[in-house]
Amino acid sequence: MKAMDSSPTELYLPLSFSYPIKVVSIDTPSHSPVQRGTRLLSYSFVHIPNTPDPKPETRFGTWDSAIEGTVSAWKVNAGDVISHKKARERPVVVVIEPCKHGMQVSGMCVLCGKDMTNVDYTGFSDASRASIQMTHSAFGPTVSLEEAQRIERETAEHLLKSRKLSLIVDLDQTIVHATVDPTVGEWIAEGEAWEARQAAKASDQEDECNPNWEALKDVKMFRLGPESFGPPSMRGAHKGKGKNKQVENEGCMYYIKPRPGWKEFLRQTATKYEMHVYTMGTRAYAEEVCAAIDPDASIFGGRVLSRDESGSLTQKSLQRLFPCDTSMVVIIDDRADVWEWSPNLIKVIPYDFFVGIGDINSTFLPKVEPLTPTIPDQPPPAKAPPPTNNGVNPLDKPTAVDTSPTTPPNPGDVDIAEQQTTALLTRNNAALDAQLEERPLAKKQEELLEHEIQHAPVTAAPNVKEPSPKPESLPKKALLKNDDYELDRIGKCLDEVHSRFFSVYAAHAAEKTKNSKKRKTAPLNKACDVTRIIPQLRSEVFEGVHILFSSVIPLDTRPESTEIWRMALMFGARCSTELKADITHVVAAKRGTVKVDMARKRGGVYIVWLAWFTDSIALWHRQDEKPYLLSDPPPSVAGPSSSPPTDAQQLPSSSDIDLDIDSDEWDDREPQMREPGALELGGIDWDEVNDEVDAAMNESDDEDEGEGGGRSNRGGSEDEGTDAGSVTGSVNDTLRLKRKRLRSVTPSDGGGSTSANGKDDKDEEYLRSPLAKRKKLAADRTGYSRLKEGITADDLVSSSAASAAAAAVSAVSASASPAAEEKKGQEDTTTSDGGRGSRNGTPRGSPRRALGEMDEGDDEDDEEGEEEEDDEDDFLARELEEEWG
Repeated sequence: MKAMDSSPTELYLPLSFSYPIKVVSIDTPSHSPVQRGTRLLSYSFVHIPNTPDPKPETRFGTWDSAIEGTVSAWKVNAGDVISHKKARERPVVVVIEPCKHGMQVSGMCVLCGKDMTNVDYTGFSDASRASIQMTHSAFGPTVSLEEAQRIERETAEHLLKSRKLSLIVDLDQTIVHATVDPTVGEWIAEGEAWEARQAAKASDQEDECNPNWEALKDVKMFRLGPESFGPPSMRGAHKGKGKNKQVENEGCMYYIKPRPGWKEFLRQTATKYEMHVYTMGTRAYAEEVCAAIDPDASIFGGRVLSRDESGSLTQKSLQRLFPCDTSMVVIIDDRADVWEWSPNLIKVIPYDFFVGIGDINSTFLPKVEPLTPTIPDQPPPAKAPPPTNNGVNPLDKPTAVDTSPTTPPNPGDVDIAEQQTTALLTRNNAALDAQLEERPLAKKQEELLEHEIQHAPVTAAPNVKEPSPKPESLPKKALLKNDDYELDRIGKCLDEVHSRFFSVYAAHAAEKTKNSKKRKTAPLNKACDVTRIIPQLRSEVFEGVHILFSSVIPLDTRPESTEIWRMALMFGARCSTELKADITHVVAAKRGTVKVDMARKRGGVYIVWLAWFTDSIALWHRQDEKPYLLSDPPPSVAGPSSSPPTDAQQLPSSSDIDLDIDSDEWDDREPQMREPGALELGGIDWDEVNDEVDAAMNESDDEDEGEGGGRSNRGGSEDEGTDAGSVTGSVNDTLRLKRKRLRSVTPSDGGGSTSANGKDDKDEEYLRSPLAKRKKLAADRTGYSRLKEGITADDLVSSSAASAAAAAVSAVSASASPAAEEKKGQEDTTTSDGGRGSRNGTPRGSPRRALGEMDEGDDEDDEEGEEEEDDEDDFLARELEEEWG
């Protein structure tokens, strides 16, 4: 200590001088003793008055000593000109002090006992020489930079011998979760009473326990009085008035839930780290929590820092505890923003045991929004430690002393800071009052119970006729659960950091031993630094990954300015705004974007949900992409087929197509011409077809049930239909629905007076619409359908024979004279047959008739002529069928 006290101190000129100055004389020679106020040198400078016609004036000044000791050496000579830059960078004189006052307590030097609060005409205060607070108490000693470096050097040597690092631990939502909701206390009381009844076996009846009791068994409780709330300077001075002031007037009960696995985590981590608590809670709160989770102080050892001592309610600073060197310090915290994403930080997934409560000690902090541009364009450089009150920067030489007059703080600024602090604490107290009155956990439990009651009937078997369970008999579902395993992951990360650090340190120690005789020991390897190891661990998560974000970053935002972009870079990924050849992952928030479709077409790219990215960052491990892949879009459903399916492979099931008879989609289907022998029905499951047809027909028949009127037979009366005719008629009727053409009204359509062409004049235009005609036919038809008739292989043979005979008759009819055809046509048009005959020489019941429909472009005149030919062909076909049997 004496060696330290007698070490030289370098003095710098005050920066308040009017530079440049010229040294006129050295007034105190070397090796001379000096007292506070002794003149050291005289100087001159040029002064330019602030007048309309200024003339330079040479003026003189002196510089007096602000410390006591003996002048060791001068760094300047008489006649030297000193600029402002030179005065800032170079010392002027070296003085050996008997005491540097490097450690002070309550305005008194710990080493010599001198009063540090005295201020003379020089304006320099000895209290400013020890302004660094390294202890965890607000009333602990303050030290100078030189003393702080000495303390950290000794601490580092001790930790290295013990193979330990320093660990700063946050409490709320990192190690524990806290609430003041009185519902928790009631649930705990219910659980304890239930266990007492079970132990006494006081009742044989079934006794239901609170469903949350199992998770609440290790919850710690303590009460803080009103003196623990509000600004430290005003606690106990007054009581709040008005509504919602229960916390400030009476205090409240805290319920603390330790994170699952906390005992094992703290025990194992303490073997490799010296642990410090750094919390946004008050000092009283932090001490109570530490007493609950570390009752014997074997883990934290009283190293607790709260918001009362940290000096800020919104930020945390490593320099508060480690002002000089942070190469051996690790941080675990659930919030990275309060640390400004320090390279020493290992971020923890927030612990949210009390659902929806959050961090009750920092409700005034902004909500974390990782997808918004809340950070600067470039990652902010590491901040230099704040300068002390005497103007000495900790990165400068340790013995430097700036003798500039100490500037007292502005009272206005102090008042503004206190007002801001009071406003933040008032907001936090209001949030605690809201929990006490609103009881959010009780409301959430009630909502959960109502949800279970509403969904209880759905879970019962639909075919079992049992009475629905009463709401009282339903087992209550727990709102609070012990399903968190984050401390296991954090423990592994801390083990990895510790292992890498001491692996490098061991290699350095071996090299130090090997080269100790040859040369001086080399400085510690830069790789033996936590601020390099932790970023390296982060960068390995997305190593080799090139990300393209889709629908994640707002269009009006520069991607580089968003936090999600910055996090991707921090965790080792490369990011682009366009689909490049080396893109490996498209991280999307929704399907169907241009980038997603382009990547899918190109192939070889993982297209994943945003959750893959966030989960990988939260767990510090690249997750398997398969559970997060965006599923391929369903194959585009082709439009209605241009021809009706006829073979076994083409016939659709009810699940493939479900078209309404009144839908215009029927009109988009055109008939396809096929040869009669091309109809292959052998592979059809007719039972399945009949079931589907019955379901469709019964649905429409039920709507028309009770309506009178019969349906016209398109191929003649029902009595005339043979087996073959029934089979082919069934196929014909099925496919006839898919035609689109204008046809004449059938006799069953008409009613009342008709025009020359057999149509009702009033409904002529209306019935020209195929959709209108289908609707009228559907309204008039009965419940009987020929589609319900069966079909056999013999029916198909008969149908083929009838088709061949009809084709021969059609050929003979086509060669008849026009006069005979006209006469025959007139006879046919006078018949009372209500059905429509075959056309183009094809009998009514043949498959060719079913497939060979007219195009939809036929006009009404052509249709009337075709009906005359149909009637003639139909007559010949019926005669031939009767003759051949």
